[in-house]
Amino acid sequence: MMLTGKSATKSQRPTTDEPGVLTLGRTRGVAENFRALVARHVHSDIALDASTYTNSSKKNEYPDLYRAIFIIIDAPQALDESLALVESLRSANLNPIICAVITGRGAYNKMKYFLAGADCCIKLNTLSEENAELLSDFFSSEEWQREVNLVLDPTRICLLGTRKKLDISFAEMKILEAFAQTSNHILSHDEIARIMGLNVNFYDPRALEKSISRLRGKIKDMYGANAIQSIRGYGYRLMRGLISTT
Repeated sequence: MMLTGKSATKSQRPTTDEPGVLTLGRTRGVAENFRALVARHVHSDIALDASTYTNSSKKNEYPDLYRAIFIIIDAPQALDESLALVESLRSANLNPIICAVITGRGAYNKMKYFLAGADCCIKLNTLSEENAELLSDFFSSEEWQREVNLVLDPTRICLLGTRKKLDISFAEMKILEAFAQTSNHILSHDEIARIMGLNVNFYDPRALEKSISRLRGKIKDMYGANAIQSIRGYGYRLMRGLISTT
């Protein structure tokens, strides 16, 4: 099932078992131009749709249809509108990777998009073919290429992969559980400190950083995945879709 009618430009392939990619722009032309750039990086069996901000306003319109949703912000006046769109899409859809794509000039706050629910921000000068290679970092990233799926088992206090089981501490289990149950998969330093039972007014940031580094290293050594990423000046983010809870 893909979007129908006037609300989206559909891919030529009618159906697929593989979740597709949706590009959203203020205008249909912007969305379709970016879809053409995306097409250079994905397999031909992945459906690509293009739509506009207005037609994306209906909640629950995209449940599990898309692996990634790109929101193109091509003008300063679109910043507030696009932030609200990210938040709305994330509240209704927890699975897709949401990317904010900022083009042209103008300042923007990447952290605002992360907190609204975006998983990445991509800065392009223009939506031209010469910028197509700038998307290669995303499509070669672990987030897009990811093949590992882990289950957090709070009863046995461990992570379960297809063939490997990783024992973790109770505090590490609570941290991963909090990450997985937060829509934007982000926790601040203070939030993690509370989960660890630390006094948020007096804890040593280096101790917290060491604890997260240890947990990240355990998962990396066992499964080869960079599960937890640092957000400078704020906290940490769990890779979307990597860990689910039982």
